[in-house]
Formats: sequence, C-alpha cells, structure tokens
Amino acid sequence: MSFRLSPSILLTILQPWTEIVEPIYKRVAQMVDAKNWGETLWIGCGTGRSVVWWVQKFSSITQGLDPDPQAVESAEARVRATDLAKVVTFQVADPSNLPHEDHVFDSVVVHTLYMRDVDFEAVLKEAVRVLRPMGNVVVIAPSWLQKPREQDVKLIASLGFSPRLTVEWKGHLRDAGAVELTVEEAAKDGIWFAPGLLSLMVRGWHAAGWMGARAMLSREVLALRRLVRKRVLGLSILKGASWPHN
Repeated sequence: MSFRLSPSILLTILQPWTEIVEPIYKRVAQMVDAKNWGETLWIGCGTGRSVVWWVQKFSSITQGLDPDPQAVESAEARVRATDLAKVVTFQVADPSNLPHEDHVFDSVVVHTLYMRDVDFEAVLKEAVRVLRPMGNVVVIAPSWLQKPREQDVKLIASLGFSPRLTVEWKGHLRDAGAVELTVEEAAKDGIWFAPGLLSLMVRGWHAAGWMGARAMLSREVLALRRLVRKRVLGLSILKGASWPHN
C-alpha cells in the first residue's frame, strides 16, 4: 500500500502512552537535570502530549514546534484543556529553518520520528544554534543496530522514518557544534512500539478507521516489527551540550 498515515497518527497507534512513551521520557529525565531544564524548544512535538507531560512534571517554559499543521492544532487543543497556556505554546514551522534568534533556549528536544522529508543535519545544526552556551540538546532518533538490507531501508523510509547508525547521529550532532555526547537506548528491552498485531490493528481502527487498521498489516509496518524484534532497528536517545564558543 502507499503509506498515508501522518507521523503523529502512526506513532499514536504504534506507541501507547503508558507502556511505551512515558517510560521513554522518564529515561530522558534520568539523563538530564530535568528540574533545571530551563526554557525549552521541542522540535517534533506531534500532538503535544509529551510536551504537556514534561511541563507538568518539571515546570519548564516550553515552545513546541512541528511541520504538521493538524498535529499542532491538536496540540493547541490539548494545552487549552489544561492550566498551562501561559507556559506552553505551539507553532507550525520548518525544523530545518527555525524562526528563532541564536542562543535563546536553555534546552532543545528533537524528536525525529515526527518529521518526514527533512534534512536532519540541518535540523540538528538549527537545534544547536538556538541553544544558549552549554545548553542541553536531546535527540530521539531511530538507529540501525546492524547493517540493514536495501529493501528494508526502503520500507522503513516509506513510513517516514530516517534511521542512521548511532555513530552517524553522533557525528551529525558533533558537526552541529554539540559536545559531551552520550547515547542510550530509549527502551530498556529494545522494543519501542506496542507488541501484538491484533492490538495494533485495534489501536489503528480507533485512530484512523479502516485505514489505520489496514496500515498495521502493511509491508512497511510488518517490516518495522520484524526489524525491531531482531534488534536490527532501535530507538536511541542522544544527549549533548552547546559548545560555549559556537
């Protein structure tokens, strides 16, 4: 099938909040000084659930940014249902050409799974550019753990995901000007989506009707499940800091 689900809908289906997403952000919080996170830019905010959860936990002033207008509309509706409107804002923007001045954020989160057809080297350079000296940059990114077959690379790309080898992600961050780089797996067991094909189809139906259910049977999603189970494709959390002399 031609894959048509947006990144936000696809991830809503693949990654249940309690089982998958919340534990990932708890791992991020363990990697950083979350309580002194400061003013934050969240690139690839999707529908905003992760941003709202983070701000409720750690009280940082946060701007969420995503290239998908529908995702941002959902994020804005989500924050209106809370008391966070004064500290959380969302906007549609190109992540490879941020509408911000240099050195204006204490921390930047880059969630690459929410972005399709972008130049990730440019995105990371922009992320570091807007950081204050020694500010935190955290990147959540799919990573090849073994050399993939060419046909698998094409199938995963059809989902909108752009995996790199972990060493390549670190190289991109280093070239962007980040230092003190560390990397961890996002999921302790390496599984970063919901197990069970039937449960995924049910989640797909609730999220996007028949299109969502059928998508879980697509060659692309079946390839994703196989590659993750076989430890060929992982999800990494990379952390770095902005060099003071950038």
